[in-house]
Amino acid sequence: MAIQKAEVFVLKTQPYRSSSLILTFYSKPFGKIRGIAKGVRREGEIRGAVYELFTHLEIVFYEKTRSDLHLISEASIIESHDPLRARLETIAYASYFSELVDLVTEAHDPHEKIFELLDFAFHFLPSLATEHLSRLFEIKLLHEVGWLPYLKACLGCRETKFEAGFFSIQQGALFCSRCALQWPDARPLDADVLAVMRYYIAHDLESSMKFRTTPQTDVQLAKLMEQFLLFRLNRTLKSRQFIHEIKPALASS
Repeated sequence: MAIQKAEVFVLKTQPYRSSSLILTFYSKPFGKIRGIAKGVRREGEIRGAVYELFTHLEIVFYEKTRSDLHLISEASIIESHDPLRARLETIAYASYFSELVDLVTEAHDPHEKIFELLDFAFHFLPSLATEHLSRLFEIKLLHEVGWLPYLKACLGCRETKFEAGFFSIQQGALFCSRCALQWPDARPLDADVLAVMRYYIAHDLESSMKFRTTPQTDVQLAKLMEQFLLFRLNRTLKSRQFIHEIKPALASS
């Protein structure tokens, strides 16, 4: 077994037997990895805060070649991200980002930009508009793993000179008004929504967060992303459903 070291974010924890945890991490050099940390639980409680969700760690692990469950031997905290756990809203959105990364990425398929995306989101979630950051996170993540379509041209005729278009959830593609007639599920995509998606893909995180959008555009983009993820994942994310449930309480607080 090779000994490896990596910076990671804790995406998911699962109790194992009486004193161990099975953990899902997203790492900079290896992508998503899973490991077991032995002797870190006592009477149902985690000893210390090392393996709390969202924590930025440096871990040392024994990489197993016949299993995707590696043995964690050491872990030290780089940043705990305690502010994320201070409010229900930030817990909910950080959980959503973690669950989404876990579901759309493959084990041992490294994407440094996804690690940087998590780092950015966990740092700025307590101070930024949560829904705005969510749309940016979704689009950046889905683009990085190759799920978002090529948005500069119609998939059918390759026409590029149109501002608004039609988006097919099933095809995961953008069409012009002529080619959209061939796809019954293709729905109009507002020019402002398309412009936001294109901007997020083409620009860095800081510039994208400063890009001004209208409430109407935000609502349309949120609906589009939710429908697209539901179709691709064939499930509703538990964390996203929780966000919907707590929104009335957040709005009144």
